[in-house]
Formats: sequence, structure tokens, C-alpha cells
Amino acid sequence: MNVCRWFRFPEKSDDAHWAGYIGDDEMVMMRRMGLRHVRLCIAPQLVMTPVTGAPKEHEWGYIEKAIQRFLDHGLAVVVDMHNENRRDEADPAWESQFQNFWGIAAKRLSHFDPNRVFLEIVNEPVFDHKESEWKVLLPRLAKTIRASAPRHTIIASGANWGGIYGLQQLEPLADRNVVYSFHTYDPFPFTHQAATWAGEAVKPLRGVPYPSSPEAVAPLLPGLPEESRKMLENYGRERWNREKMTENFRQAIDWGRKNKAPLYCGEFGVFPVAAKPEHRANWFRDFGSVLKQNRVGWASWGWDEGFGFDRHRVGGKIVVDPVVAKALGMNLP
Repeated sequence: MNVCRWFRFPEKSDDAHWAGYIGDDEMVMMRRMGLRHVRLCIAPQLVMTPVTGAPKEHEWGYIEKAIQRFLDHGLAVVVDMHNENRRDEADPAWESQFQNFWGIAAKRLSHFDPNRVFLEIVNEPVFDHKESEWKVLLPRLAKTIRASAPRHTIIASGANWGGIYGLQQLEPLADRNVVYSFHTYDPFPFTHQAATWAGEAVKPLRGVPYPSSPEAVAPLLPGLPEESRKMLENYGRERWNREKMTENFRQAIDWGRKNKAPLYCGEFGVFPVAAKPEHRANWFRDFGSVLKQNRVGWASWGWDEGFGFDRHRVGGKIVVDPVVAKALGMNLP
């Protein structure tokens, strides 16, 4: 389960937030629901010192305390360096700083139980039209981490937003203790309907159904802009259902089997603003069952984001989206 807002785009950046964004009661609830690990998203700009890249002592101290608290409550931790600045990733100066950061941070993290703390090199590397640069940088970063944390599992992903296509293009690292991650939000017209940041075509989409068929989407077509209408028509023709989802995963599964590499789906979810609850339930149920069938570990996006569990408090009580929790086989709080 992704913990998205503790050390990534926090609403507050004070000691109270760093120390207690997720309380002990919430960690107990997570474990009782059936969660076994969290993917702790950390924005590099919050914890890296400019120029040198060394971890900022004050902020990094809180991260180590957060990791220990999760462990104390029976939750393993993926330490995810969640870079979202695409200009940085292909900048040689930043790459050098990031490598230095990982050399120090991995050493700091090496005292944690290697069976319960995992080191994810970077979230969703893009390297648009520069995939060859990632193929050089990835093993360099992995070697740096391995030198500082010889026993810990490393999590790596391909370029192109860390998706299935990027995974297929990836050469496995010369390291036997690596898990390979991919993210997928397919089918996009369903998972991103009404999103305002994901292109013009999905903005006007409302009530997009899952499963899909030409008949199911037909009532939604009148009045849509041409680009949106074509997208939705194509979505209907593709007939997305569990069988189609299984087919969509096959390329990742085949890559893992070919390379004898364990896989991890580190992000998936559905934007809830315009999707009907019953359709979201169908999608999460199918998605989770396909992952389970193929023995792929997963982390939904996210615990504290609307795409997934949408944790919030009502009258002091922690509340999560019951539709998503039930569809993924969790125990309802």
C-alpha cells in the first residue's frame, strides 16, 4: 500500500507532520485490515541536500523513525525515492547527487532487517527518447546501493514511466537480489476519467463503465468532443474485462518468467470523481485477482490518495473507501 503524502507533497512541513502524519492507531488499523507492507513515497527534493545530495539530517531522521514504527506494527517497508521532476532525471549533475545520496542513505538503512525493508531506486523513471541513458544509470545506482546495503533487496523498474513496456525493454541487473517493478493504470479511459491533468480527451468522460463493450459505452458518446468520443469508442471495442486484463499483464509476466525475475506492481488505481462505485469495485476485483493468480506482489495507489483507499478522518475516526478495500480482499475496519 502506497503511503503517498507523508514525505511527498505534504500539506505541512513541520515537525508535527513529520513525526505523526500516520499515528499508531492507523498503523494498527492497516495491519488488521490485512496489509503486510507499505510503499513509503519520499520526494528527493525534501531529503537531498543541494549540490552534494547527502540526506538532510533533520528530515531523514524522521524517515528512519517512520520506518521503525511501521516495522514495530508488523508492516514491512518499501523505501521509494519518488522523483517526479523529469528535468532532474536526465541531468548529469543531479544524477551524480542522487548516486551520492543513495550511497549514504543505503548505508543508513542497512541496519534495518533486510527481510522487511526494501530499497526502490526511483519511482517511474521516464527518460523520454533517452532510454539508453537509463540503461547506463540504473546499474550504476544499483551498484552504489549494493555496496552500502549488501543484504537488502533492491527494487528496479524500466524507463517509460516504469510501465510494462519499459519493463520489457529492461536488461536484468547483474544482481540476484532484485525485484522488478511495473506500474499500470490500464485501461486509461476508465482509470483516469474526468482527470484534469492527464490530457484533454479524458477530461469530459463521466460514468465510463467497467467491463467495457460497444453497447456499454454507446449512451455516453453523444455530445463528447471528437477526441474523447474516439477514445471511448476504442475502449468499448477493446472489451476490457478480466480476460483482457490478464492479456494485458501477460507481457510483464512473460518477461519475469523469461528472466527468472520476481515482479512487483507498485502502483494501480482508479480516479474516483466520475467512476461509479460498482464499476470501480469490478476493476479492483479483477486487477487484484490477476495479480494474485500470477503471484505478483502489489501496492495500491494509495492509502491516502483518492485513487485507492482515500483514507481520511470523520469525527476523529479513520475511514477508508469500503468499495476498494472489499474488492481487494481486505478486512473492513
